[in-house]
Amino acid sequence: MYPKLIIILLLLLAGCTNTKVHLYTKYLSEEETQKVTKELEKKRFTVIKNTLSIPSDVNESSVIYSPFLINREHLSSALDSLSKLGWTGIRLENFVKGNHWYGQNNFGLILLPKGLIKSELKINDELSQRYVGTDCDAQVEIELHSSNIYRIRYKDGNEMIAKNGSWKVSGYPYLELSNEDGFLPMYFQAVKKTEQDLIGKINIIEIKPIQNYQIFSNCKFSHGVRS
Repeated sequence: MYPKLIIILLLLLAGCTNTKVHLYTKYLSEEETQKVTKELEKKRFTVIKNTLSIPSDVNESSVIYSPFLINREHLSSALDSLSKLGWTGIRLENFVKGNHWYGQNNFGLILLPKGLIKSELKINDELSQRYVGTDCDAQVEIELHSSNIYRIRYKDGNEMIAKNGSWKVSGYPYLELSNEDGFLPMYFQAVKKTEQDLIGKINIIEIKPIQNYQIFSNCKFSHGVRS
Protein backbone atom coordinates (compact mmCIF):
# COMPACT_ATOMS: atom_id res chain seq x y z
CA MET A 1 0.00 0.00 0.00
CA TYR A 2 2.75 2.46 0.93
CA PRO A 3 4.55 2.21 -2.41
CA LYS A 4 1.27 3.11 -4.17
CA LEU A 5 0.81 6.16 -1.93
CA ILE A 6 4.36 7.28 -2.67
CA ILE A 7 3.77 6.99 -6.43
CA ILE A 8 0.53 9.02 -6.17
CA LEU A 9 2.28 11.72 -4.13
CA LEU A 10 5.12 11.90 -6.62
CA LEU A 11 2.65 12.33 -9.47
CA LEU A 12 0.86 15.12 -7.61
CA LEU A 13 4.13 16.88 -6.85
CA ALA A 14 5.25 16.56 -10.44
CA GLY A 15 2.16 18.48 -11.58
CA CYS A 16 2.84 19.88 -15.05
CA THR A 17 6.61 19.47 -14.88
CA ASN A 18 6.83 17.44 -18.09
CA THR A 19 4.49 19.67 -20.09
CA LYS A 20 6.13 22.36 -22.18
CA VAL A 21 4.34 25.57 -23.13
CA HIS A 22 5.63 27.27 -26.29
CA LEU A 23 4.83 30.92 -25.57
CA TYR A 24 4.63 33.30 -28.54
CA THR A 25 5.96 36.61 -27.22
CA LYS A 26 6.08 38.59 -30.46
CA TYR A 27 3.15 40.84 -29.55
CA LEU A 28 3.69 40.90 -25.77
CA SER A 29 5.61 43.47 -23.79
CA GLU A 30 8.55 42.29 -21.70
CA GLU A 31 6.48 42.84 -18.56
CA GLU A 32 3.57 40.78 -19.91
CA THR A 33 5.95 37.99 -20.94
CA GLN A 34 7.51 37.87 -17.48
CA LYS A 35 4.14 37.80 -15.71
CA VAL A 36 2.76 35.01 -17.90
CA THR A 37 5.97 32.97 -17.58
CA LYS A 38 6.05 33.34 -13.80
CA GLU A 39 2.39 32.35 -13.41
CA LEU A 40 2.76 29.24 -15.57
CA GLU A 41 5.96 28.21 -13.83
CA LYS A 42 4.05 28.27 -10.53
CA LYS A 43 2.09 25.32 -11.95
CA ARG A 44 5.40 23.68 -12.86
CA PHE A 45 5.04 24.14 -16.61
CA THR A 46 8.25 24.48 -18.59
CA VAL A 47 7.88 27.71 -20.58
CA ILE A 48 9.76 27.98 -23.88
CA LYS A 49 9.59 31.52 -25.29
CA ASN A 50 9.84 32.38 -28.97
CA THR A 51 9.34 35.40 -31.22
CA LEU A 52 7.91 33.48 -34.18
CA SER A 53 5.15 34.91 -36.36
CA ILE A 54 1.74 33.53 -35.51
CA PRO A 55 -0.19 31.30 -37.96
CA SER A 56 -1.99 33.39 -40.59
CA ASP A 57 -5.46 32.13 -39.59
CA VAL A 58 -5.13 32.91 -35.87
CA ASN A 59 -6.95 36.15 -35.04
CA GLU A 60 -7.32 35.89 -31.27
CA SER A 61 -5.52 34.53 -28.21
CA SER A 62 -5.33 30.76 -28.65
CA VAL A 63 -3.95 27.51 -27.32
CA ILE A 64 -2.89 25.11 -30.06
CA TYR A 65 -2.54 21.50 -28.94
CA SER A 66 -2.36 18.03 -30.39
CA PRO A 67 -5.30 15.59 -30.22
CA PHE A 68 -2.69 13.25 -28.73
CA LEU A 69 -1.93 15.50 -25.74
CA ILE A 70 -1.63 13.10 -22.82
CA ASN A 71 -3.18 15.23 -20.08
CA ARG A 72 -5.99 17.61 -21.08
CA GLU A 73 -6.21 18.78 -17.46
CA HIS A 74 -2.97 20.68 -18.08
CA LEU A 75 -4.84 22.89 -20.53
CA SER A 76 -7.39 23.78 -17.84
CA SER A 77 -4.59 24.43 -15.38
CA ALA A 78 -2.84 26.78 -17.80
CA LEU A 79 -6.07 28.66 -18.63
CA ASP A 80 -6.79 29.05 -14.93
CA SER A 81 -3.34 30.59 -14.39
CA LEU A 82 -3.81 32.95 -17.32
CA SER A 83 -7.24 34.09 -16.13
CA LYS A 84 -5.61 35.38 -12.94
CA LEU A 85 -3.65 37.80 -15.14
CA GLY A 86 -6.74 38.91 -17.08
CA TRP A 87 -6.19 36.67 -20.11
CA THR A 88 -9.67 35.23 -20.62
CA GLY A 89 -11.68 33.92 -23.57
CA ILE A 90 -8.69 32.05 -24.97
CA ARG A 91 -9.62 29.82 -27.90
CA LEU A 92 -8.66 26.13 -27.87
CA GLU A 93 -7.49 24.66 -31.19
CA ASN A 94 -6.84 20.92 -31.13
CA PHE A 95 -5.18 20.63 -34.52
CA VAL A 96 -2.18 21.73 -36.53
CA LYS A 97 -1.88 25.39 -37.56
CA GLY A 98 0.42 25.75 -40.57
CA ASN A 99 3.85 24.43 -39.56
CA HIS A 100 3.09 24.71 -35.85
CA TRP A 101 3.00 21.11 -34.64
CA TYR A 102 2.62 19.93 -31.05
CA GLY A 103 2.73 16.52 -29.45
CA GLN A 104 1.88 14.53 -26.37
CA ASN A 105 3.63 16.74 -23.83
CA ASN A 106 3.53 20.28 -25.21
CA PHE A 107 1.23 22.93 -26.62
CA GLY A 108 1.45 26.40 -28.12
CA LEU A 109 0.19 29.53 -26.37
CA ILE A 110 -0.50 32.61 -28.50
CA LEU A 111 -1.55 35.73 -26.60
CA LEU A 112 -2.75 38.78 -28.52
CA PRO A 113 -3.47 41.96 -26.54
CA LYS A 114 -7.11 43.00 -26.67
CA GLY A 115 -7.89 45.55 -29.34
CA LEU A 116 -5.07 44.32 -31.56
CA ILE A 117 -6.46 43.31 -34.95
CA LYS A 118 -4.79 41.39 -37.75
CA SER A 119 -4.25 44.41 -40.01
CA GLU A 120 -2.35 46.08 -37.16
CA LEU A 121 -0.21 42.96 -36.75
CA LYS A 122 0.70 43.09 -40.44
CA ILE A 123 1.67 46.77 -40.22
CA ASN A 124 3.64 46.05 -37.06
CA ASP A 125 5.57 43.28 -38.85
CA GLU A 126 6.28 45.44 -41.90
CA LEU A 127 7.67 48.30 -39.82
CA SER A 128 9.77 46.10 -37.52
CA GLN A 129 13.10 46.67 -39.23
CA ARG A 130 16.55 48.22 -38.81
CA TYR A 131 16.63 51.73 -40.26
CA VAL A 132 19.84 53.51 -41.18
CA GLY A 133 19.94 57.30 -40.94
CA THR A 134 20.87 59.47 -43.94
CA ASP A 135 21.50 63.22 -44.18
CA CYS A 136 22.23 63.16 -40.43
CA ASP A 137 24.62 65.35 -38.47
CA ALA A 138 26.07 62.15 -36.94
CA GLN A 139 25.86 58.38 -37.37
CA VAL A 140 22.39 57.18 -36.28
CA GLU A 141 20.29 54.05 -36.65
CA ILE A 142 16.93 52.92 -35.29
CA GLU A 143 15.80 49.34 -34.70
CA LEU A 144 12.07 48.74 -34.34
CA HIS A 145 11.38 45.30 -32.87
CA SER A 146 8.12 43.41 -33.37
CA SER A 147 7.77 43.28 -29.57
CA ASN A 148 7.24 47.08 -29.79
CA ILE A 149 10.61 47.84 -28.26
CA TYR A 150 12.94 50.23 -30.06
CA ARG A 151 16.66 50.88 -29.83
CA ILE A 152 18.35 54.04 -31.10
CA ARG A 153 22.13 54.08 -31.50
CA TYR A 154 23.90 57.31 -32.32
CA LYS A 155 27.43 58.67 -32.25
CA ASP A 156 28.25 61.47 -29.84
CA GLY A 157 31.85 62.48 -30.48
CA ASN A 158 33.81 59.23 -30.40
CA GLU A 159 31.23 57.40 -28.29
CA MET A 160 28.27 55.31 -29.46
CA ILE A 161 25.22 55.85 -27.25
CA ALA A 162 22.13 53.63 -27.10
CA LYS A 163 18.63 54.54 -25.98
CA ASN A 164 15.74 52.12 -25.57
CA GLY A 165 12.02 52.55 -25.28
CA SER A 166 8.68 51.44 -26.69
CA TRP A 167 7.03 52.22 -30.01
CA LYS A 168 3.57 51.92 -31.48
CA VAL A 169 1.56 52.87 -34.55
CA SER A 170 -0.49 55.78 -33.26
CA GLY A 171 -2.53 55.87 -36.47
CA TYR A 172 -0.90 54.67 -39.67
CA PRO A 173 1.31 56.08 -41.18
CA TYR A 174 2.37 57.78 -37.93
CA LEU A 175 4.60 56.15 -35.30
CA GLU A 176 5.13 57.16 -31.71
CA LEU A 177 8.41 56.40 -29.90
CA SER A 178 8.38 56.80 -26.12
CA ASN A 179 11.26 56.37 -23.69
CA GLU A 180 11.52 55.51 -20.03
CA ASP A 181 12.88 58.91 -18.99
CA GLY A 182 9.49 60.61 -19.03
CA PHE A 183 10.34 62.92 -21.92
CA LEU A 184 7.75 63.73 -24.58
CA PRO A 185 7.43 61.03 -27.25
CA MET A 186 8.93 61.41 -30.72
CA TYR A 187 6.74 61.11 -33.81
CA PHE A 188 7.62 59.74 -37.26
CA GLN A 189 5.81 59.27 -40.54
CA ALA A 190 6.26 56.02 -42.46
CA VAL A 191 6.50 56.11 -46.26
CA LYS A 192 6.68 53.06 -48.56
CA LYS A 193 8.15 53.39 -52.03
CA THR A 194 9.92 51.43 -54.76
CA GLU A 195 13.12 52.52 -56.50
CA GLN A 196 14.93 51.12 -59.51
CA ASP A 197 18.66 50.77 -60.07
CA LEU A 198 20.81 48.86 -62.58
CA ILE A 199 20.28 45.57 -60.76
CA GLY A 200 16.53 45.77 -60.17
CA LYS A 201 13.76 47.08 -57.92
CA ILE A 202 14.23 47.96 -54.25
CA ASN A 203 11.26 48.13 -51.87
CA ILE A 204 11.98 50.86 -49.33
CA ILE A 205 10.36 51.90 -46.07
CA GLU A 206 11.32 55.33 -44.79
CA ILE A 207 10.48 56.76 -41.39
CA LYS A 208 10.79 60.52 -41.24
CA PRO A 209 10.76 62.59 -38.02
CA ILE A 210 7.76 64.90 -37.91
CA GLN A 211 10.04 67.57 -36.46
CA ASN A 212 13.75 68.01 -35.82
CA TYR A 213 14.95 66.19 -32.71
CA GLN A 214 18.27 66.98 -31.10
CA ILE A 215 19.87 63.57 -31.43
CA PHE A 216 19.12 63.28 -35.15
CA SER A 217 18.28 66.63 -36.65
CA ASN A 218 17.91 66.66 -40.47
CA CYS A 219 17.72 62.83 -40.51
CA LYS A 220 15.53 60.44 -42.38
CA PHE A 221 15.76 56.68 -41.88
CA SER A 222 15.33 53.94 -44.42
CA HIS A 223 15.23 50.15 -44.80
CA GLY A 224 15.40 48.56 -48.23
CA VAL A 225 14.88 45.05 -49.62
CA ARG A 226 15.38 43.95 -53.23
CA SER A 227 12.26 42.47 -54.76
